Amino acid sequence: MTLLTHFTLLSFRSIPKFTCTRYYSSTTTRPLRILFFGTDDFASTHLKALIKEKNHKNSCIASLDLVCPPDSRTGRKLNTLTPSATKGLAELYNIPVQHTPAKAESLDNWNIENKNNIPYDLGVVVSFGYFIPPHIIDSFRYGAINVHPSLLPKFRGAAPIQHTILQGENETGVTVQELDDKEFDAGRILAQTKVDLSTDHAPTYKDLSLFLANVGSDLLLDTLRNFEDRKKNAKTQDISQATKAPKIKKEWANIDFDLMASWQIEQLHRAIGEQYPLRVTFTFSRIKRSLKVKQNITTLQLSHIHLPLDSPFYDDHHSTFPPGTFMLDKRTKTLHIMCADGQVIGVTHLKAENKNAITAKDFINGYEIRHTGQFNINVDPSTVKPGQSGVRITKRREFYEKTIRKRLGIRKEVYNKIYKA
Repeated sequence: MTLLTHFTLLSFRSIPKFTCTRYYSSTTTRPLRILFFGTDDFASTHLKALIKEKNHKNSCIASLDLVCPPDSRTGRKLNTLTPSATKGLAELYNIPVQHTPAKAESLDNWNIENKNNIPYDLGVVVSFGYFIPPHIIDSFRYGAINVHPSLLPKFRGAAPIQHTILQGENETGVTVQELDDKEFDAGRILAQTKVDLSTDHAPTYKDLSLFLANVGSDLLLDTLRNFEDRKKNAKTQDISQATKAPKIKKEWANIDFDLMASWQIEQLHRAIGEQYPLRVTFTFSRIKRSLKVKQNITTLQLSHIHLPLDSPFYDDHHSTFPPGTFMLDKRTKTLHIMCADGQVIGVTHLKAENKNAITAKDFINGYEIRHTGQFNINVDPSTVKPGQSGVRITKRREFYEKTIRKRLGIRKEVYNKIYKA
């Protein structure tokens, strides 16, 4: 008999608060020989749940193996071989591992290895990255199933969690489905759990992904324990309700202050900032000793984007600041940036390419900002003058000599006689 349990979870960061409904069952099926396909942290949470289940008495899992990509090269010079999150976990618990072909674009020409020529009962796919071709699905006694973090048929695709946040959804969930041999995320639905997002705190990708991974792990175990019943009552997806959640593109992280409202930028940051930090450009000008103007256009990543309740921009009711204008809020030491809707976003840290992240205050001081500056603009070198914001003047040699004489405590005539004779 199914037991219905309601619960609320508060994340460790005390930000988002989600509610969902979970189903547990006491019925079991014959223990299954499972081959798990997965790569990242989301998948490793599910793999760990299966490992724990396998070690229980009267487990629904007879054996458990892993398929994942080979170790990838990481580090500054790509000298370090780094295993996937799932492989690291598998090695810790002595789970046998099979690798997909290195740099393979598909698995059409790849076959799984069956120990002692005994076929696996079931394939379990979670955040794997490859389409599982028909010949692999057919090699399993009961086919293959997949855990997908959305309420299918909504948000089919590679980035359902990100698109859930981008669309401002009040509800999401997790689906366990049969793998379709022709299309991603189109299989029959075995089980679903709904998650309520209509709370006071808007979710970030990191927190929602962690929460849904735990929800999905429980739902997967429940499906395995009641596999025959779930297969018997599987539901075909309503294709008329299907929506897409395509892979996130890096260029989505480029902010256009002339078109984007403050809430849109903050929402985009919560959705993709973990993967691709949002970016702006800043033109920094230097007037050299020869009076020639040299410019550097720097791309900056913005961190910890939020929506301030108050801002120094709002204190000046008689001025209109163009989108992209920024200034330092001295009360909170955060950078406030004007957006297309006349509201601001707040930023605590900025990071230039190949450099460490710096605070908003250090950015203001280091880039010679005087009261306000502006992102995403090209500055005409002919208009650059001393004293402007974002302009540094290379000091002339005479100024340094004067400073040195003052420190040494000697007059100009004596200095010239000693050092310039």
